[in-house]
Amino acid sequence: MTLQRSVHDDTLAGLKALCSDARLSAKAQASCAALAGKLAAPVRIGLLGLPGAGKRAILAALGGLPPDLGTQPLPTLELNHGPTARTDAMLADGSRIETEGLPTPDLLAQDPVFLQITSPAPALSGRSLLLLVTDASASDLRAGLAWAAPRLDLALWCSRDWGDFERDLWQAAPDRMHNHALLVLTGDHPARPQDTEFDGQFQVSPDTALGLAPLVAHLDRVIEDASLQDIHAAQMLLHRYGAPAPRIVPAEQTQPAEIIPHPATLPPEAARDLARVFHAVRDAANDLSATLESGCDEDTLFTAFEETFSTLSSRAASADSLQEHLPDLAALFEEAQDLALLLRIEGGADQLADAAQLLLQVRQDVEQHMAA
Repeated sequence: MTLQRSVHDDTLAGLKALCSDARLSAKAQASCAALAGKLAAPVRIGLLGLPGAGKRAILAALGGLPPDLGTQPLPTLELNHGPTARTDAMLADGSRIETEGLPTPDLLAQDPVFLQITSPAPALSGRSLLLLVTDASASDLRAGLAWAAPRLDLALWCSRDWGDFERDLWQAAPDRMHNHALLVLTGDHPARPQDTEFDGQFQVSPDTALGLAPLVAHLDRVIEDASLQDIHAAQMLLHRYGAPAPRIVPAEQTQPAEIIPHPATLPPEAARDLARVFHAVRDAANDLSATLESGCDEDTLFTAFEETFSTLSSRAASADSLQEHLPDLAALFEEAQDLALLLRIEGGADQLADAAQLLLQVRQDVEQHMAA
């Protein structure tokens, strides 16, 4: 178990304990339950595309399944991680068959319309796979995409030869599918220029698995980043309500991070960048003070706070000198931005007061760095 997985499990346990605290408001309990649900749920990856696009081979590779799983065609299926291998098959007449192990030829010979499979394969830890099987008609594909959209977090469109027909289908797919999607080219044609419809493009051979490693590595990074974001949000909630939050340490780090002291004197470039950030914080505080006095609605105020912290985070991230000499300051802005988002989700007058206090704390921290 990696250190991040340990922190994930400890954070989830903390959230579950916090959710049972009767002193929490209904809104806070809802936020707690929502974050606990996100941490507990696997990342849902969908394999989409025309028949014959190599989806089945990629499913086997990503899910740690035998490459020759069954001899008959597979129906639409969902593959999840579990302690033992099990298959739950739904037949066309609505009846179900539950069996131990992966789908057998005898089971597939009964032409199930949907399979739910669990497997202990380590490759499935923290994720699930949805294989969407349709015919080649536009109407069936559109119906399948509409059905799959709410069941996916990340989409892989597999294609032998990405052309106008598939492009039109993809552009008409539900918007939520476009948020996180990759194009996986499985034919013999060379990779095309990056299509702006997708977050990334990979060339994979279903027969030899050539090119699969970069795709798997990319998926691992996406899943790890998503998990870290959920952990950070959960830990901020635990901190807000006084519950202990496990400390996040990079997975490759086996000892607590050494605290790097600030240099007694900053290099001129870093000092100038720090001064610019200080002026930005001061101006933001003045602008927000004017916004508060205008008596605008809560949503406008939350938006103003969120934009302020986003701007500060971007400024610190774009200043190489601050990243080098004051990395904890840049991290402070990122944490403040995340917390501002969480406060917006919770909403309410108390959360607005917390956002104002957060900005004051950030200003004080910057002033301390200026005086150092």
